[in-house]
Amino acid sequence: MNKHLNIFTTYAKENRTYQLENDLTRSLAICLQEDALFCHEILKTILTPVIFDQIFEDFEGESNVQIEIQKKSSQISEFDKAYAVSISEYEMSDFWSQTDNTDYDPICDLVVTVNNILIVFETKRDNIDCTQQLYNQIFNIFKNQNRDISDCRNEIESFDLNWKKLMAIAVKVASFEKTVGNNNRFLNDFIGLVRDHNYNWLPETPIGSLRNVNSKSIYSRIESALSEFCNNDPVVSKLTYNDRSGTDFTKGWANELLFYIDENKGDLCVEIYPGNTKSQGYYIFHKEPKFNKELTIGNKNYPVTIGYHIKFMGQQYITGLWLRDEDFNKNLFTRDNFYNQTGRVYREDWPLTEKLLDEYINSDWKSECNWSEKIIKSNRSLFNISFGYNVSITIPFIDLAKIDVNKNDISSLAKLIGSIYRAFETELIVE
Repeated sequence: MNKHLNIFTTYAKENRTYQLENDLTRSLAICLQEDALFCHEILKTILTPVIFDQIFEDFEGESNVQIEIQKKSSQISEFDKAYAVSISEYEMSDFWSQTDNTDYDPICDLVVTVNNILIVFETKRDNIDCTQQLYNQIFNIFKNQNRDISDCRNEIESFDLNWKKLMAIAVKVASFEKTVGNNNRFLNDFIGLVRDHNYNWLPETPIGSLRNVNSKSIYSRIESALSEFCNNDPVVSKLTYNDRSGTDFTKGWANELLFYIDENKGDLCVEIYPGNTKSQGYYIFHKEPKFNKELTIGNKNYPVTIGYHIKFMGQQYITGLWLRDEDFNKNLFTRDNFYNQTGRVYREDWPLTEKLLDEYINSDWKSECNWSEKIIKSNRSLFNISFGYNVSITIPFIDLAKIDVNKNDISSLAKLIGSIYRAFETELIVE
């Protein structure tokens, strides 16, 4: 669905930071009001079991639930017990260590009353500790009743309902409702609103629990596994680019190991570009390079797919060719060609490069790399050419599903990432 049709998303181009916080609060309130199961699960999570049972176990009794947003503390009265609930990315601090006793009339983001139980929510859009703000709200609510908060500790409970915990409940409820054919538009759009703001707040489903291939869910788990592997390895670091996922690489013949998910099959594809620059090429072309046909990952062997990558660079990437064995008349990637034909090429020598590639490549390589527009008709005086490889393996979805079965334990998947990394590092090139 087009995200602009989300009932909680205002049609506006600008990033309205503070309005977003209000939107999150309002959408949560509406979901509590319009989805009984979601409201039930939230209340069951916050309230102590004794209080929850007292309210709802009497089938003949009547319970009154009121949900309000932007309510002044002076408008709150008549309750026997209060809950102060933090909804933030930041873990709630010690409620009773707060000291903000400022006397004023604060506005509470969200207030839910269930019979004689008061629940005050404070929501934040990011990693902000709102404990002090919550404390001051509760302080003034009690002060308005001529009561001292320090004398009422037994009547006040604090609860950290952070965004990840909240969204885990929302996703579980939405999944159940979908299973029984009772989709709730409000809850689904609330989940969509939160995902657009910060997808990390949504729970990660272990790959083994996915009923259907969901490339986004698989990617999220792989990202977490990559972080776990890199956090526990003193040498390897996770890439921080937005356009690709992976790790840096310790060998001189490549600087990145890349991970991506096949959107249709859910397979994990891992690739590397040995000799992607002239300096990297020296590590593999000191003799005729050879690659192993399989890599051992765990206790299984996975076939290696070897392709060829000819790259043209200026100060930045210009264009390139991705080729297979069948695209060549004869072997271009030799030690002699590396030393004699790669590196810096000035404009007056471009015809020699063109002649070389015509001689070795049987496909329409000029169209594939847009040779005329990107090179010949450009205002460049030179380019750098490298003869590198594009090497990859594929870990099937079924293998990932067998490994990743516990949503609270990413270690098995991180161990797989580590095995893949070491295999590429130690087994790929035949020394």
